[in-house]
Amino acid sequence: MSDKEIASIDQLIDKNRIREKDSGTLKTIESVFDFQTSMLLVKMMNTGILSDIGFCVSTGKEANVYHGYGAEKEELAIKIYRTASAEFKKNWIYVQGDPRFKNYKKGTYSFIYTWAKKEFKNLKRMNNAGIRVPIPIAVQKNVLVMEFIGKNEKAALLLKDSKVKKPHKLYAKILDYMTKLYEKGNMIHADLSEYNIIMVKNEPVIIDVSQAVLLDHPYAAAFLFRDIKNINRYFGSLGVEILPNEELYEQITDSPPSPKIQTLEI
Repeated sequence: MSDKEIASIDQLIDKNRIREKDSGTLKTIESVFDFQTSMLLVKMMNTGILSDIGFCVSTGKEANVYHGYGAEKEELAIKIYRTASAEFKKNWIYVQGDPRFKNYKKGTYSFIYTWAKKEFKNLKRMNNAGIRVPIPIAVQKNVLVMEFIGKNEKAALLLKDSKVKKPHKLYAKILDYMTKLYEKGNMIHADLSEYNIIMVKNEPVIIDVSQAVLLDHPYAAAFLFRDIKNINRYFGSLGVEILPNEELYEQITDSPPSPKIQTLEI
């Protein structure tokens, strides 16, 4: 590695330390910007995928999301999966049986790289099915680059933090997305709730899709029923006249849910 590349890595880490000191998340930032990840980000800058990486948009147990810019100065979201996270151990259930990752090799780093690639592929699949998601740009190892949902460095709010003007209309839109995902995408989100939906001009954008599974996954039906319960719980709390869980499941799949699906704890 050249002295210039090492200097670039130091500047990248220092810049994020400065920007994050006041927010009290310095420890979290350092756990994401390990040496290998910093090298990867510099490489993405050198190849033109990124031109800058800035402030932290959100922090999570598995990953942090940063604001950045692309070669054309377009705003981007940069999701960096934490290579030292224990959370990934329980996520194996979402990867097993997926033919897209049948050559997955066991190991922490390998799983995290697979998890990032899985989210990239899921975003592409959902976008092709007509569902509004962040447009995926690139994925390399534990770094996923995608469209930034927001404007002028201000991220759009999660549904849970938004004031919903027409909840009945929004409920219908999300049910339409769930149906499209099932029929056209042959997929289940598997973690759909008010925490994984962003609002832009009263329109929903589905996010955090790394755990989404294909319909032939052994727990796909149970995941769908769980998604339905989450969405109905939230919109029911807003006073929306919701469809019963069983009826909504049958509307999406054309078959009633079995008692096992309804009671399975995952």
